[in-house]
Amino acid sequence: MNKTAKVFKYEFITLVSRRSFLLMLILVPLIPTLLLGGLRLLNRGEDKSLQEIFAQEMSNPLPYGVVDLGGLIKSYPDWIVNGELVPVADETSAREQTAAGKLEGFYVISADYLESGKILLVKPQVSLVTEVAQSRTLSNLINYHLLGSDQALYLKYSNPATVVYEPLNVAIADTRDTNNMYSYFLPYGVAMFLYMFILITASLMLNAVTKDKENRVMEILVSSVKPIQLFTGKIAALGLVGLLQMVVWFGTAVLVMRLNGTTLNIPANLQIPGLAIAMVVPYFVLGFLIYGSLMAGLGALVPNLKEANQSSFVILMPMIFTIMANAQLIENPEGGIALFLSLFPLTSSVGMMTRLTIGNVPPWQLALSLAILLGTVVIIVRGVANLFHAQTLLTGQKFKFGTFVRTILRG
Repeated sequence: MNKTAKVFKYEFITLVSRRSFLLMLILVPLIPTLLLGGLRLLNRGEDKSLQEIFAQEMSNPLPYGVVDLGGLIKSYPDWIVNGELVPVADETSAREQTAAGKLEGFYVISADYLESGKILLVKPQVSLVTEVAQSRTLSNLINYHLLGSDQALYLKYSNPATVVYEPLNVAIADTRDTNNMYSYFLPYGVAMFLYMFILITASLMLNAVTKDKENRVMEILVSSVKPIQLFTGKIAALGLVGLLQMVVWFGTAVLVMRLNGTTLNIPANLQIPGLAIAMVVPYFVLGFLIYGSLMAGLGALVPNLKEANQSSFVILMPMIFTIMANAQLIENPEGGIALFLSLFPLTSSVGMMTRLTIGNVPPWQLALSLAILLGTVVIIVRGVANLFHAQTLLTGQKFKFGTFVRTILRG
């Protein structure tokens, strides 16, 4: 008689009814929500947009003085400075005018500017917003004189040629806007999302199996339930719990953002493709089945939870490597490293999802990745059942990677 369903029901109810699980499920999204709400209450009526701050800072009509020790600047064309910069004879005079409220502050261009490029800014207090704008004006003025005070040449210099990129093959080309920060952070965020949830859910599997072994419950279960039924019931329950966490946490984040009137303002050409959204659940499930199985096998092999946590790093190394190499994958999604990470079964859950977020993954690579991942799941799930069958013989042994792999592959 197949008892997988009974094991699944027991494990799922036991997990979701634990106080620790409920606290994590509720508190993880609740604490940031309360903090954001508290900040909004404290700052009620005081919130200002960047445009408002800039307008307030720039409303001060006082100009900045310029002390040119090297004699570089010969004139102050109004079409460049617009009254924002005025010449001052020396630093002493500039300090007096600033103290008297006639200047907002002043710049001192060093005598060896052409060699050192040093400019000193002196003012009563620093205001980052206005410093950026005024420094740009001074830079434009200096560039104008370095180009021989030739207005036509300066305008050509400040408006360089525009290069338009045209891919050789539009169907497979990477057409992202590389100047937009979302081109990097969007696929990286998806990768971290998958990595985090696979890791959290696999860790739950490790803890569940290790505790059952320490309490000697595993030996009783193995004597009354076939190892493959026991294992598949456990891992199915843990997988569903992981999906439940993902839905609750992600759904709460979206709900809080909508209630606060916050949006990510992601450009239309950088939205997550529909295929990537459709593949999130399959790659999460298959990735969890691999790492959850390996963690369960580790829990069945080691004598206690402490050693299990210490040894889990060995199993998680491929996933950690994928996150470390994710920047290169995002930079070159069609390269050899990207192809390897999206096909190798221990890294494809994160690697392929990163590429799908970027877009333009050839269909054959997606199909091959899923086929390899599914085949690996079958091998590992059946192999880990061997550890469950032999776990009473292995009780008390320290973790050895060679023994772990041999038992999974050969029994």
